[in-house]
Amino acid sequence: MKEKIVKYLTDLVNIPSVIGNEKDIADFVHNFSKQFYPEEQIIRHSNSLIVFDPPEIDKKTVALVGHLDTVPGENQFTGQIIDGRLYGLGASDMKGGLAVMMALMEQFSKKDKRFNLIFVFYEKEEGPYIENGLEPLLTEYDIIQKADLAFALEPTDNKVQVGCLGTLHASVIFEGKRAHSARPWQGENAIHKAADFLKRLADFGVREYVFEGMRYLEVMNATMVDFSGGRNIIPDRFVINVNYRFAPGKTIEQAKKDVLEIVSGEAKVEFTDLCPSGNVCLYNPILSEFIEKFSLPVEAKQAWTDVARLSLHGIDAVNFGPGLPSQAHQKNEYIPLDNLFKNYDIFQRFINM
Repeated sequence: MKEKIVKYLTDLVNIPSVIGNEKDIADFVHNFSKQFYPEEQIIRHSNSLIVFDPPEIDKKTVALVGHLDTVPGENQFTGQIIDGRLYGLGASDMKGGLAVMMALMEQFSKKDKRFNLIFVFYEKEEGPYIENGLEPLLTEYDIIQKADLAFALEPTDNKVQVGCLGTLHASVIFEGKRAHSARPWQGENAIHKAADFLKRLADFGVREYVFEGMRYLEVMNATMVDFSGGRNIIPDRFVINVNYRFAPGKTIEQAKKDVLEIVSGEAKVEFTDLCPSGNVCLYNPILSEFIEKFSLPVEAKQAWTDVARLSLHGIDAVNFGPGLPSQAHQKNEYIPLDNLFKNYDIFQRFINM
């Protein structure tokens, strides 16, 4: 099976699938799925897919979930294996996980196994929360909700990462009065008005937040700015994009309140792209067995993933994938082949009767 997994991943990284251009890779996975599953067990929605076993009521159900898209990027070694690493855009984030899912489909589609399996391949994960391709699969079909546990095969270096940070963006808008820069007393500099806020934001630092025994790090940062005017104009408008990463256990409303406290009434605030945090489901019996059986390290997910979206729909979910988190979104991204094989081996041993 190792050779097949390498072939699957090589094929996947050779298909460009930058967010918004997932049709070719969705077609590839769809055609692959049809080799092992009848059409009535495959749901195609736009460029997303659900492939599932007919449910056996005496078995628990496990979902394996992965996004088809990548961020834009460069990779001069696409499809090459160098020093035990396979290179390609998305190799770690997360086409390595998709290759494992494909190998598991082939292995177990017509074989007795412990669990009913659901495979979910979806588009547009790397963009805005509201455009994410997993959402219509959850709202328009009820099959994924049947899962007793879902694994998102995001890059975790074969560690179980529980929960995930929530994230929001806020436009913090400072307003002043336009003037000529040679006569600034005739205006009010919107950029200068942001000075105290930026100092408080810089002082936010890294804040530890413990939830369900897991340690999460909350951070709040300015990531982009926009202004009106030119280099010889006192600006009458200055907008700072603030990105806040907040821990499980906090609602979006609580996270918004944290931002408003930092702004302290000095500017207008418009919240955008509100993404909830993910549930920490260490109580799940399937997950407990999975961790104990393979003595897997467990840590908090210091990022946002669709574990949060699955949690919002009442589905216990964790991150567990073969990719390296440090390789996500990197130039000349790669995945160690040993990671790929280990991830497949753990899943197939757990699923086997």
